Amino acid sequence: MQQNPTAGERSGVAIDTLSGLLIFATLVMALIDTFDLAVLALPATLTAWAFVLLEYLRLNRKQRIQISVLCAIGAAFTGWAWSQGSDAQLIDLLGEHLKLAMLLAAVNFIRLSTQLAPATDSPGPRSFLLTLGGMHLFSSVANFSSMLLVGEQIKRKGTLSPLSQIILARGFSLAIMWSPFLSILPLVLEQVPGAELYSIYPFSAALAVIGLLLTFLDVRHRHNDEYHHYSGFPMTLGTLLLPLCLISTILLAAWIWPQLPTVGAVSLLAILTPLMMLTLRRGPLQATSRVIKHITQRLADTRAEISLFLSAGFLAAGVKACIAVGLIDLPFTHTDATVASIVMISIVVLAYLGIHQFALVAICAGLLADVTTAPTLMAIAYIVATSVSMSGSTFSGVNFILQARFACPARSLLRNNLNYSVMMLVAASLLMYLMQYMGVR
Repeated sequence: MQQNPTAGERSGVAIDTLSGLLIFATLVMALIDTFDLAVLALPATLTAWAFVLLEYLRLNRKQRIQISVLCAIGAAFTGWAWSQGSDAQLIDLLGEHLKLAMLLAAVNFIRLSTQLAPATDSPGPRSFLLTLGGMHLFSSVANFSSMLLVGEQIKRKGTLSPLSQIILARGFSLAIMWSPFLSILPLVLEQVPGAELYSIYPFSAALAVIGLLLTFLDVRHRHNDEYHHYSGFPMTLGTLLLPLCLISTILLAAWIWPQLPTVGAVSLLAILTPLMMLTLRRGPLQATSRVIKHITQRLADTRAEISLFLSAGFLAAGVKACIAVGLIDLPFTHTDATVASIVMISIVVLAYLGIHQFALVAICAGLLADVTTAPTLMAIAYIVATSVSMSGSTFSGVNFILQARFACPARSLLRNNLNYSVMMLVAASLLMYLMQYMGVR
C-alpha cells in the first residue's frame, strides 16, 4: 500500500523545486549575459544567492562552517575597503564567481545522458588499465557522479580495494587537469588574467599523462599481486564516446572562435547535448519531461559546490577591493616558476589540513591577479594543486565519497596517495621551470 508523503517530505520536494528553478534561472540569465545578448548579471547574481540562502540549512555542518567563514571574512574585507573609500559595488562583489555557478549548474545536466555499459574482459592487468582509463575519460564530463556509478561496479563486500580506490580517486582527479567540464580549468580561465586555453592545454594534458604513468608505476611497486588479478569494470566505446565528443567540440570551438567565452560555450554545450540525445532516443515530449524533472528534483544537488564557489568569490572580491585602495601589500610583485611552485605547494598543504582546494585557488587567484606576469605558469600551478588535493586530501570531495559511500578508512586513503602527491608536485615544479626556460609565461 502506497504511503502518503509526510510534511517533511513535501517540504523537501517544495524546496527542491524552488531551488532548482532559482538556479536554472541563474543559469539562463548568466548565459545570456555571458554572450552579451542582454545585461542580466544583476538579476542572475540575486537568484544565485537566493539559491544559496534557501539551501544553506540543507548543507552539512562542515560545509556550512566553511561557507559562513568565507562570507564573514569577505564581508570584513569589503567593509574595510569601503571604510577607506572603495567604490566597489556589493552586487559586483557577490557576482565575482557567477559564471562558475553557471557552469556548475549546466554540467549537472550531463548526467541525463551518461550511461555505463561494461565491456567483456577477464581479470588481470588489462582489466585494471581499461578500468582506470575508462574512469578517467568518463569522469571528464560525468563529474562526481562517475565515482558513484563506477564505484558501485567495482566495490567488493561493500568497500573498495586499494587498487579500486586509486582508480576512482586518481582517475577523477587527473581528468581535472584537462577537462573544461570540471571546475578548475574554467576557473583559471576566468580568474587568471591572460590565461588562454590552448596555452595551458599542452602542459596540463602532459601532466595528466605523467600522473597516469606515475599511477601505473606506483601500482606495480606497491600492489603488484592485486594488479595481476584485478577484476574491474572496463567500459565500452559507446560509454566513452560522449566525453570524447564533448571535449573535442569544445577544443574545436576554441580553436575556430578564440574570442568565444569558454565558460559560456562549455555551459551551453552541457545543456544542449543531453537534450538532443534524449530527444533522439525518446522523442521531444519525453525529453522535455526528463529535463523538467531534472530541474525540479536534481538540480538542487549542486548546492555545496555553488555555495562554496560564490562565497569564495565574495571573499576574493573583498580582498581585491582592499588591494585596489592600497590596504594590502602582496608578498610578490611578479610571478614566475618559483612563485608558481610555492603557491601550488601551499595550496596542497592547506588542503591537506582541511581547507577546501577550490576556495584556496579562488582566493590565491584573486590576490595575485594584478601581479600575475606568467599566467600560464600560475594556471598550471592552480590546476595541479587542485588535482593533487582532490586525490590526496582526506577532506576533499573525492575522498569524502570514498569514506562515506564505500567505507574506505581515511588513514588508508592518505597512505595510498601520499607518495603519488609528492611525486606529482615535484614533476609539476620541474615542468614549470622547464616552461620558464622555454619562454612560456
